[in-house]
Amino acid sequence: MRIPLAPPHTEGPELNPLLTPPELDSASLTRPGRPARPPLGVLAIQALLLAEAAAVTAVWLWSWRGVQAYAWPGVDNGLAERGLAYLLVLAPSVPVNVLAAIWLGRGGRRARLYLAAAGSLALVQVVLLLTPSAMPVRQAMSDGAAQVAAVFLAATAPIVFLGAVLAVTAKARGWLGAEPDRPRGRIAGIETAVWSLALLLAVAAGAEVRQWALAAAEPGDPRGLYTEDGTWERLEAAVAETAAAVPASDGFAARTVEVASCGYRTPAGLETFRYSLTYELRAADLPAYEAAVRAFWSDGDYALTYDGATLDGVRRITAERTDEIALGYTGGDAPALTAASGCVERVAPDPGCVPPQGEPATDRVYGIACRD
Repeated sequence: MRIPLAPPHTEGPELNPLLTPPELDSASLTRPGRPARPPLGVLAIQALLLAEAAAVTAVWLWSWRGVQAYAWPGVDNGLAERGLAYLLVLAPSVPVNVLAAIWLGRGGRRARLYLAAAGSLALVQVVLLLTPSAMPVRQAMSDGAAQVAAVFLAATAPIVFLGAVLAVTAKARGWLGAEPDRPRGRIAGIETAVWSLALLLAVAAGAEVRQWALAAAEPGDPRGLYTEDGTWERLEAAVAETAAAVPASDGFAARTVEVASCGYRTPAGLETFRYSLTYELRAADLPAYEAAVRAFWSDGDYALTYDGATLDGVRRITAERTDEIALGYTGGDAPALTAASGCVERVAPDPGCVPPQGEPATDRVYGIACRD
């Protein structure tokens, strides 16, 4: 039996006749190569995504710090709701941007999906922050909401714009359009870990905020230990003590008193009310005034609770006393001293009014009737 000899060698790629269909052209086995590393433009987009995640985190930390300026010790004033609203709006950017940066290293459909999600999320955040009425708890969004939107735009808009410009370049589109050959098991594990960590942090933050809100709204001890008798006098005395410790004080221009119901009764069936006293300051040397107020509220029966800027960029100092009196100073164009009580029990039908101090030109009293 004769064995046929192999055909003579010809130029071109060697093909196994037993594995190659006769209709297959050898040129079809050759395809354009994919770069081993992402283009520089894609690497820049990865860096911008991480930078935006860091910027969003910084904006939320700044907003949370600024929201503290509006808190009164022992008083539920929407502080937790405002902080949680900003967290709900801003927090999703962190895991989405981190995962978009990771998947960009491989390219393909998953990278395009996360990149589109990061851009869409930034747009939604801008719309929500610019329209506080659309926020998750819009009834709590008041002071400083416009400043949060402005800071967010200043911090993230340049990053998003530059990332969008880089994403439409030819090399970036080519990298994103080609599906990678490498297995994605490791990156899928990282993706699961990032989302699991984000979920864990969200649950922990929600539990912490809920615990704070419940504690602030709980009408138990030490609130309700004081009756309404003498409450107004104690607030006036606290303001007088603070003003006496300030050498730059020139008296007060106006006084506003508000008496509001706390919305519950004590076990004995008595109604409860909270007093708020505001004295607007006359022209004064504000830096010296603020330094003296801070020094006075940092000693003795007072405990300093906040000293910083509000979301509007105005100096704010707050303190509390052991007898449930909370004090505050607000600077800016209309500087004022404020004193507020905890919830007190009304034991007499006519609590009586207290005349103003410092000879203010305007005196307004709300929530209680004064004979004169």
